[in-house]
Amino acid sequence: MIMSLAEWYESREILVTGVTGEVGRILLEKILRTLPNVKLYTIVRSRDGLTKDERLKKIFSSSGFERLRQENPDAITHVRTFEGNLVYSNLGLSPEDCDNLKNVQMMFHTGGSTDCVYEFCKTSLPNLRVLAIATNLRYHENISEVSLEDEEKIQNIPLALLRLPTVGPACYEPMPGFTEILRGPTALMIGAGFALGRTDIPAEVVPVDFAVNALIVAAWERGTRNKDEGAAVYNVPVIGCTWGELVRKGQLARRNFPYPTFGIQGMTSIGWLHWTVVFFLEWLPSVLCDCVLNIFGGKSRCVAEYDKVRKALQAMEKITTKPLTIERSAYRRLEERLTPEDREKYPIFCDIDLEAYIMCAAASAKKNCINESNAQFIGNLKKILLTLFLAFLVYLLMGFRN
Repeated sequence: MIMSLAEWYESREILVTGVTGEVGRILLEKILRTLPNVKLYTIVRSRDGLTKDERLKKIFSSSGFERLRQENPDAITHVRTFEGNLVYSNLGLSPEDCDNLKNVQMMFHTGGSTDCVYEFCKTSLPNLRVLAIATNLRYHENISEVSLEDEEKIQNIPLALLRLPTVGPACYEPMPGFTEILRGPTALMIGAGFALGRTDIPAEVVPVDFAVNALIVAAWERGTRNKDEGAAVYNVPVIGCTWGELVRKGQLARRNFPYPTFGIQGMTSIGWLHWTVVFFLEWLPSVLCDCVLNIFGGKSRCVAEYDKVRKALQAMEKITTKPLTIERSAYRRLEERLTPEDREKYPIFCDIDLEAYIMCAAASAKKNCINESNAQFIGNLKKILLTLFLAFLVYLLMGFRN
């Protein structure tokens, strides 16, 4: 009989990398909130004038950890942070720090490059039961659940590899709709800009909390098997709608929580139409408004917001413009091995109310991703421009009558 997830994690020593990134943060919060009896370690490098401990404190003070702070104010004391760098040999750790980590049984890697991580697991983690890695899907026509890459590098490593589609705002945890960074899915949902893509193909988006649950579950499942069985590969499923539905369901969210750009909501697969709309209705108004601001000694605002949204949407064009065939049968078998209690605590399939999800994401984006003064300024500017446009139309109509 397989040990339940909660029992298996009891008193484990766990190393988590990438906690300064989106997935790593939510993973750290989830482990601390739901697996309180583990020993938790992280690797963080000093940066931008902040030490490793100061960066960790900054993460804990962010809005994504508000629920954890309320439930367990001392949670940060359960995390031991080491100075390191994931692209260096031994992950940039000192020999003493490596010795302190020798009893680690689980490692979650959400921090980018894997080459040094594989070598570190082989040389410095003799008691490792599972290495769980979250990586992005490399999109091509057919994507199987078989690991064909880096076979030599992963040899003798008990690996659980999760391939994630585009990560979107949280659905339920740490709070509904939670997002701190404006990425492509959020920009599309809330109508921050006009997108290039096909409205009829499935939206390759997974809420970040489902991705984190999948990582925890996959690590448990691989850890219960023999170390020499090879890599377990899972392609994480998506929210179950098309890109067109995602755009349409976001119309109400856009009206209630407008993003401070001149972007319009929509998607088209026609390249010239897409760039015509972007040029005349997004880029050009942004440039003209910033020019007027500069003339009167104001600070440029509109082009910077336009650039942020445009970069976010362009990053998604590989998955919005062509249909994909992705195998997910191994992933579906994961849930069958969970107890009812674990399924409730770590749901891995996205059975969600799409409209509510998008509305919560838009509210969170307004709170965490938007400069409020920019929002008020651009909102007022849109009203002025609309008034001038209507006045111009009235003037033309009166001219025709005369």
